[in-house]
Amino acid sequence: MPDPRQTAESLLGAIDWQSPTTGYCRCPGEAAHTSPGGPKDCRVSIDGAPTLFCFHHSCASAVETVNRQLRQRLAHSPWTLILPGGKVLQSGQVLQSTIKHQASTPSSPSTILLESIAREVTRRRIEILDEFRWPYAKIMEESPLQTAHRSPQEQFALWLKLWPPHSIVWIGDVFHSGKPEHSSHFRSVADWSQLGPVMGNFTCGCAFRPGTYSRSDDSIETRHFLIVESDTLTRDEVGAVFLYLKRRLHYRLHCIIDTAGKSLHGWFTPPPSRLQPGLKKALTALGCDPKLFTPSQPVRIPGAHREGRLQRLIWLRE
Repeated sequence: MPDPRQTAESLLGAIDWQSPTTGYCRCPGEAAHTSPGGPKDCRVSIDGAPTLFCFHHSCASAVETVNRQLRQRLAHSPWTLILPGGKVLQSGQVLQSTIKHQASTPSSPSTILLESIAREVTRRRIEILDEFRWPYAKIMEESPLQTAHRSPQEQFALWLKLWPPHSIVWIGDVFHSGKPEHSSHFRSVADWSQLGPVMGNFTCGCAFRPGTYSRSDDSIETRHFLIVESDTLTRDEVGAVFLYLKRRLHYRLHCIIDTAGKSLHGWFTPPPSRLQPGLKKALTALGCDPKLFTPSQPVRIPGAHREGRLQRLIWLRE
């Protein structure tokens, strides 16, 4: 029975194994890198769905080709690994779920990956903010749907169309939650369409279970959006983060909201839960607020006013 690590090395060359299933290697697309690299830029994992990952994006085509080859080779040769302590890992299984106590240890593959993501994004932060520069005026100019001329009611209505029609959405002020009398702040999209932005300045990126009156993670039915914002980047700078997520990482951008304060909020389709810790590390390293990874975290709605200034859409997908 072949050792999957030998199979990976036959394709990638020498691998510096950090765990029984995860290690660092030379990127097969290294010649296409546009910035200096390091020994931990490219990582391969053979458990679960075998995956090669490189922090440089200019090599994406080469990495994708090798990923297909790696998965084909390992899929054609089922394997079994005997791990420290006598545990058994078979092809298709994920190490973290097989050795549960490793998930919280400093040497676990998940910890290694998260730390590597934070280091790499920190190293490339200035480069990313420069390469993907997307200032406020350009964001407005490039909006697929122009919104600047829209009334507050129209802006609110356009934002509501981003939600699935039967979603129960919370809208209110931060403390409109937790008591039965707050149930009126949890309404369907159709109800909010009739009422307009009159019951508060905030919402969150998730739909709630019918009948709830608590804006808590336990009451969530579905998370529809990940909202990205920064309290440290300027409104011109944070646009680079939005464009990096949209263009380089291919997250779908739904809208950008000017909060009528210092910040902009970018509304994205959330990644699968398994990818969220890595994305959270990366965005935090770029200067974004990690609190917004909490699904029930309140954020500003368009169409409401904040101390006399309109919270408004500046970019909206078609």
